[in-house]
Amino acid sequence: MRGQEPAELKQTTRNTQHGIRNTKGIMKKANVLTYSLLAAGLLSAINASAAVGTLTGPVVHRNLQIFLVHGDTHLESRHYGTLSEALERHLVVAKETGNVNELTIENVSKDLAVFINAGDIVKGGRQDRTVREDLILPPMSGPVPLAAFCVEHGRWTQRGHENAAEFSSNTKILSSRSEKLASRYANQQGEVWAGVAEQQKKLADNLSRITGSSVDVHAPASGSSLQLSLENRTLDSVTRPYMEKFKSLLDGKTDVIGFVYVINGEINSAEVYNNKNLFRALWPKLLDAAVTEAVTECNNDRNYPPLSAEDVKTFFQTAVSGVMSERDVWKSTRVRTYTTASTVLFETKDLNADSNWIHKSFINKGKESVVIEKGGGVVVPLDHDSLR
Repeated sequence: MRGQEPAELKQTTRNTQHGIRNTKGIMKKANVLTYSLLAAGLLSAINASAAVGTLTGPVVHRNLQIFLVHGDTHLESRHYGTLSEALERHLVVAKETGNVNELTIENVSKDLAVFINAGDIVKGGRQDRTVREDLILPPMSGPVPLAAFCVEHGRWTQRGHENAAEFSSNTKILSSRSEKLASRYANQQGEVWAGVAEQQKKLADNLSRITGSSVDVHAPASGSSLQLSLENRTLDSVTRPYMEKFKSLLDGKTDVIGFVYVINGEINSAEVYNNKNLFRALWPKLLDAAVTEAVTECNNDRNYPPLSAEDVKTFFQTAVSGVMSERDVWKSTRVRTYTTASTVLFETKDLNADSNWIHKSFINKGKESVVIEKGGGVVVPLDHDSLR
């Protein structure tokens, strides 16, 4: 099956795995600057409230705890469509290029900007893919390159009646911390495949244990497809009680801009948006991913004490204090990455909206921090104003 993939995959994978690893000297200089800033007291202004807002919760179901993030936003006057909505309404066209790690996407709408969330999975083409970075597509964008990773190892042909040249839908987003770190932080295709295989095994084991019957999440149409595994009916039935517990969390609340989720007593990730309507539009997909990861990591129904808001505040304070690297994804989108030994924060800016941030994604590296090595990027000094 592997031989069906294009020959250029080897070169592409080699390039992404190589990244820019020889950055120790640069990192050392950046760390010296960071310590100097700390000594001068300039970083004391960087706190959890500057990064996000206020917290409520947690609401708990089994091994999953969710805190809501409340706050003011600065991009509420702008309307962003989601990738799910845009594909369903045929407002964007996502196509194969013959390169496993790059697609093209075009916003054909005349008046709707489309926000593509890092980790979004697009279904179809020659292989299902996940999007590497956040991207804001302005109206009538023309074809734009879209960095991606394969989440369906082995297929390079049409699947069933799907269009092998284009991608039809986006209903899922990466639901594994190791997959997210491998894709967005390490930039390694091989690690993404390893994360998919690991999640499929864990899901099969946990679903079999929970239901008392053998469950195979490898779909007959394509056993390696993460998307098809996430569509598994047994998984849907097991996640339903979680979804029932959490799905109404936003009801009656007008100031929610994000959430933090805790799995097995450990902070996993947080997603915060500078546009309340965008967060609400993404909420079902983001919640589904958090719930799926909770089931993936479910540990024999063990009870975990609820974390406190202070625990989450400490996590945010750590994340926003990291060394910063910056890159432009496209002319509309800039991503800043703040890295510490235990956390990574991705801050996405909309360059068509006075360079305001639109999305902050916080990840607790956990045990992944000892095995994931960051790839490319240029380390530049911290700019604490960007976190306000």
